[in-house]
Amino acid sequence: MLKDSFGRIVDSFRVVVTSRCNYNCIFCHREGLTGLKRIEVLTPEDYGFLAYVSSKLGISYFKITGGEPLVRKDVPAIVKGIREYSKEVSLTTNGYLLKKLAGELANAGLDRVNVSLHSFDDETYQAITRAKVNVKLILEGIEKALENGIRVKINFLAMKINLGEFDKILEYASSKGVDVNVIELIPLGTPHNVYLEERTSLDPIVEKLSRISSNMVISSFQNRPVYTLPSGIKVTVIKGYGNPELCARCSRLRLTPEGWIKTCIFLEEPFVDISKELKNKDEYGVIEKIRKAVSIRKPYFTRSQL
Repeated sequence: MLKDSFGRIVDSFRVVVTSRCNYNCIFCHREGLTGLKRIEVLTPEDYGFLAYVSSKLGISYFKITGGEPLVRKDVPAIVKGIREYSKEVSLTTNGYLLKKLAGELANAGLDRVNVSLHSFDDETYQAITRAKVNVKLILEGIEKALENGIRVKINFLAMKINLGEFDKILEYASSKGVDVNVIELIPLGTPHNVYLEERTSLDPIVEKLSRISSNMVISSFQNRPVYTLPSGIKVTVIKGYGNPELCARCSRLRLTPEGWIKTCIFLEEPFVDISKELKNKDEYGVIEKIRKAVSIRKPYFTRSQL
């Protein structure tokens, strides 16, 4: 089992397979990637090899993301290659292509999908995503994923523009039996004027969840509060910025499309280039590079900053 110098276990990879996206969301943090060319150099075989070697080090949870990962035509193959050596493979998506690809993803072994659903109103949805998309397509994608046995979690990023729809999100999620992530807007990647105009406190949401939930626990991953509603669904509150409690139990490494390991979403550097080792199927080299990345991890926000 891998641990960094702060005693934090490392058991997961967040894998950015592309920085391309068919949306241009007003809040996008771009996974903290700004300074690199973001060229896609890794193949499904390379990702499979990463999972194979990582499994020997106790890293067994993989989240595939982007950009929009489903714009890569080989994503089902990437899922399949990783799933062979992992306990769980999940994927984040805006949902636009989910209806089309849900069957392939299920056959590849995808366990869970996080679907961004920030509004049920087409006008609001399009204002947030800056894409001419009808919400109906996203809901159909969720249905198709569920039909194919993929667990679904809704990502709801709370802003002033959509805060009034939170109750509708809970009602919809409860009707489908799917969990929800309520996510705080962070300044990373978000234009300053948008951040100032749209940022809203999650306190009213937390107060509501505290009132209506039947149980609340703190998850082992990033100390996230998780509320269980009477319907049985779980609602996780994610406050990622200025939150040392989250950093204190972060167990994740990140991989860029170039094949560089990134130790934190908020840190542009240091990176650890693992691309050559993956391409050459150099097991020892991959192990050493992962160990190096773990050794330089540090919490971005600490309790001493409070």
